[in-house]
Amino acid sequence: MNLQNYYDTVMQLSHGIVVTLDLHGRVVHGNAELENLSGYSMKELAGRDWFETFIPGEEREAARRAILERVGDQGVSAMAGSITDRDGDVVYINWNLKPLADSEGTVISVLCVGQDVTDHTLREDGLLRERSNLMERNKELYCLYRISQLTGRLDLELEDLLGRVVAILPPAFQDPVRTSVRLTLDQAAWESPGYDGNGHLYKVDLMIQEEKRGSLRAVLKPGGFGSRFTKDERDLLATAVRQVAAIVAKKENRLAKQALESQLRRADRLAKIGQFSAGVAHEINEPLSNILGFAELALQAPGLPAQAASDLRSIVDSSLHAREIIRKLMFFARQLPPQLLSVDLNDLVEQALGITRSGAKRSNIEIVRNYAENMPPILADPQHIKQVVVNLVSNAIQAMEQGGSLTVSTLHHGSDLYIIVEDTGPGMAPEALKQIFTPFYTTKDVERGTGLGLSVVHGIVKAHGGFIQVQSTPGRGTRVEVALPCSNPDKGTE
Repeated sequence: MNLQNYYDTVMQLSHGIVVTLDLHGRVVHGNAELENLSGYSMKELAGRDWFETFIPGEEREAARRAILERVGDQGVSAMAGSITDRDGDVVYINWNLKPLADSEGTVISVLCVGQDVTDHTLREDGLLRERSNLMERNKELYCLYRISQLTGRLDLELEDLLGRVVAILPPAFQDPVRTSVRLTLDQAAWESPGYDGNGHLYKVDLMIQEEKRGSLRAVLKPGGFGSRFTKDERDLLATAVRQVAAIVAKKENRLAKQALESQLRRADRLAKIGQFSAGVAHEINEPLSNILGFAELALQAPGLPAQAASDLRSIVDSSLHAREIIRKLMFFARQLPPQLLSVDLNDLVEQALGITRSGAKRSNIEIVRNYAENMPPILADPQHIKQVVVNLVSNAIQAMEQGGSLTVSTLHHGSDLYIIVEDTGPGMAPEALKQIFTPFYTTKDVERGTGLGLSVVHGIVKAHGGFIQVQSTPGRGTRVEVALPCSNPDKGTE
């Protein structure tokens, strides 16, 4: 057997892939395993460029250098690679390379013996992908678990809870560095660091009790691996937004329950105070009327000493003051029902200012009137409405101990008429502002207030179907707005 036949026999008996390449990368020899694996016959392969036949264009030059650079090696070298067969399938091969020399020691070709490891490589890649997928699922589940824990944190404010949700979400995505999120609820928004809205956007609406209240957006910035969110990531965002809806609903339900309980406690307390006030007013009213009547009769007696007359006048003044307190108690206890008449609001306000004119003058306070024209009539109790204005103006006058300006305005807007009282006094602290309608709460001295004035005002306004709101800033004065429904909103102009 000559050398060529021996060489051919060795190639055919080899269990692996055997191919010889010349120094230009052309196929010189190959065995049957190469034919089976590649789909080409040796007649087709002989003389063809190995790299142009089996290696994709973008990888071709790198593969050529990797193999032909081993020409100078003396021993056997190993490398991993892949080829694309005739059908376009990728075959993974572990190669052993050995340069072949002629009788003079000059390398003339490279012997390549390879082992098909496609099944092993694919299994390994599959395991790696499965491991990667499991790691991603673990990240997502941990993220959702942490968000679900926030559902039970009723000790935290809603703003804090939603801020924590936004911080938890980005690390659950495949590329946390490129991912940022933005959560909106009503007029508020929370954003993770780096959010600018640029990139691939995926948005899920935030629905709470079938009402759209906001959205949860995720943005994947350009660059890196992947340009869009995967299905799993989109599912994560959809699940997270449902958890956010549960957090918001639970928190709002709890706040609503607390507000209702507080309202019920307040209503019960006011009812008991009202019953007590009515009883006290009835018990005191009769003897007080006798004291006032006899004191006034005594003042009419001729020849009274000056000191006795002064003392009797003090009795009358104190009795009148006590009667005014009783009258406020009766208002507060709703023992004086409103007598509704169609009246002009501007006239009522002007009459009330007439009652307080002397007090404003003594305190060096300028009263500025700003009445709207063509006001429609209002269905109200004239005495009650005047009581409202007198109380508000008196409070403002007492607040401005160093003088100042008091503006009283009327306004027609839509179906409501407004009385607005603004002063330039010292204003109120937030703590005091919260309690101004609480019965018997007052910041005045005992001789100057009972703490019933604004409670009475609040009761009268509510009895007329209106509402009252107060704005006050320390050092910048107080503004009180009273809104009352007009009896004929089509009459008059805004």
